[in-house]
Amino acid sequence: MRFLQALVLLFLASCSDVRKTSLVPSAKSENPQLEKLLERKVQSSRKAEIIQGKSTAIIAIATYLNDVDNVQAARELFLIELYEKTPSPDITNKLKSQLISGGKSTDSLFITKLTPSQYTEILYPSNPYNTLFIIEFLRISAKHRETMRLKLDIENLGSMDFNFGYPTLNSKLQ
Repeated sequence: MRFLQALVLLFLASCSDVRKTSLVPSAKSENPQLEKLLERKVQSSRKAEIIQGKSTAIIAIATYLNDVDNVQAARELFLIELYEKTPSPDITNKLKSQLISGGKSTDSLFITKLTPSQYTEILYPSNPYNTLFIIEFLRISAKHRETMRLKLDIENLGSMDFNFGYPTLNSKLQ
């Protein structure tokens, strides 16, 4: 009988209010507008890694910034969040990137390393050990965006391919 009472007590103590918590991870914020931007950032991101031997040397998360804030910039903008197992002080010089779409490939105009003073609520690393870069390309047409791929080469380590080729659906997020 005591076992049954203990089991019922344990069951009742472990219950929680599901209306206050969610089992689905999301970008929660007190500011609804910021929450929508953070959610778009997650949806516009792709992840890749370079493996050497049996360990991961580089993890990169690429975010297509033009989709995050519906930016109508004169350029295609990507945020690259880079984690290096063994940090390299001259990693910026080792990065090369190409935007591939419709059988054409274009090199990046700029690769800019962001400093912590340049971080914003959107341009912020998910891990304090990560390094952020902004990569800029010339603007491409909406049709070419449907087959767009970002190729990131890191000298002496390898390359990563991020597929952003998808037809853009109208978001119901306001």
